[in-house]
Amino acid sequence: MSRRLTLLLCTLTLAAGCTRAPERSSMTAPSAVSAPEPGSLIGPTPVAPGGISGKFDVSFPARNESFDFRNQLETKYQTGLGRGPAPTFVDREGEVVWTQEYMRYRTNGCDHGSATQRVLAQIDGNPAGAVCGAPADGLITFPPRTDAFDFRRQLESRYQQFGRGASQSSVDAEGGVIWTQEYLRYRVNQCDHPTAVQKVFSQIDGGGVAATCFVPPCVFTIAPTTQNIPAAGGTFTAVVTKASGDCRFFAESLSEFVTLGSVTSGTDATTTLTYTVAPNTGASRSTMIRIRWTNNSTLLEINQAPSDVAFTMTDPNTSPSPTTTCQIKAVAGTPCVFAAAGTVASPATYTWTASYFYGTTVTHTQTGASPNFQFTQTCGGPGATAGGTETALNVTLMITDTNGVVWTYQSGSGFQPALIIKFFTC
Repeated sequence: MSRRLTLLLCTLTLAAGCTRAPERSSMTAPSAVSAPEPGSLIGPTPVAPGGISGKFDVSFPARNESFDFRNQLETKYQTGLGRGPAPTFVDREGEVVWTQEYMRYRTNGCDHGSATQRVLAQIDGNPAGAVCGAPADGLITFPPRTDAFDFRRQLESRYQQFGRGASQSSVDAEGGVIWTQEYLRYRVNQCDHPTAVQKVFSQIDGGGVAATCFVPPCVFTIAPTTQNIPAAGGTFTAVVTKASGDCRFFAESLSEFVTLGSVTSGTDATTTLTYTVAPNTGASRSTMIRIRWTNNSTLLEINQAPSDVAFTMTDPNTSPSPTTTCQIKAVAGTPCVFAAAGTVASPATYTWTASYFYGTTVTHTQTGASPNFQFTQTCGGPGATAGGTETALNVTLMITDTNGVVWTYQSGSGFQPALIIKFFTC
C-alpha cells in the first residue's frame, strides 16, 4: 500500500488520529469537536469540513449526537431485534457522517445525483461543495428512501475501492441509512436528540411515523382575498382567520380612499374587519388592505368600478330616450332595450340577466362581447290590465374586463335607478 493511500485511509477514519487498523475506528466514540460554524453540518474536520455558512443552510445536529444515535441503533438491533453481526466496509461513523452530509445537500436543493457526487468528492479529499439552493420555508422535507439507500450502496462501493477491511455491524446497510435519515428528519424539524432517538425507535418497534417537533409559524389568512366594489363605494367586511401560531396581526389600508373600521388588529381565531370605500368619481382604481404579522403578511385586493360605467333602458315603442319603465302593449311583442356605456378595459365580456314576474318568474340572459341587450314580451298575459300592471324589473349587468376583473351593476343599486315593467291587455 502506497504512503498516499495510507494517508487517505487515515483521513477516512473520521477519528481524531490515525490508527493502523482504520476499520476499527467505528468501535470508538468520535473525538470531541468544537461547535459547528453557522450553517455547517459537522464542524471542521479533515474529511468533512462542513457546509457553507448562510441562512439558507438547513441546521443539522452536531456530529457526536448523530454518532451517538448510530451507536444506540447498533444496540437496538443487537439486543432489541436479535440481529447478528454482518460484514460491511463502511464503519458506523463513516455511515452516519456521510449520510448526514448527503442529507444536507438534499435538503438544500440538490438532486440525488448532485448530492451523491458532492459527498464522494469530499471523501476523495476535496472540500465540501456548495449547496444547490434554499430550502423551503416551514417543515423540512427529506428525499425518498430509495434515493437514500442508493447513496448507501455507492458509499459501500467507494469504501471498498480503497481496499478497506470489513468491519462488523448488526445494522444492515438499508437499516442504517433509513433510520439515520429518520433521525435527521426529526432533528432538523426541531426535535432534540433524546426525542428524535425515541421517535425512531418507536417506528422500529412497529409504531407509526410520529409527527416532528416542528411548530408552524404564526399564519393568518383573509377572506375574501379579492373584492370588487361598485363606483358608489360603501361599507364592506372581511374575515381574518388565524391558521396557526400565537401572535397578533395588524391591518392597514394602502390607499386613502379605503378606511378601516375600529378593529385593526387582533389575536383571536377569527376577526371581522370593516372597511369603507369612498365613491369613485373617475376611472377604475385598485388598492390593497394588508394584514401583517411577524415576518409575513397577506393582502386583500380591492377593485373599484369606474364612475362613468352604467346601463340605460329604452322602450322604443314609447320613446327613444332612456326610461325606467318598459310598457308591454303590443300584440307582436314590445322590446325592452338596454345599453351599457363607459370606460371598460377591452376586450370585455358583458353578461346580462333580466327577470320579472308575469304569471311566473321570467328570466332573459345574454353573454357576449356586445354591450347591448334586449328582450321582447307580449301584452295580455297573466295579471295584465287595461291601465297596466307594474312589477319590478330586475336587471343585472356583469362586465368582465380584459384584466379578469368583474364589475357588477344592478338596477336599483348604486347609481342605477330601479326599473319597472308594465303589462297591458291587448
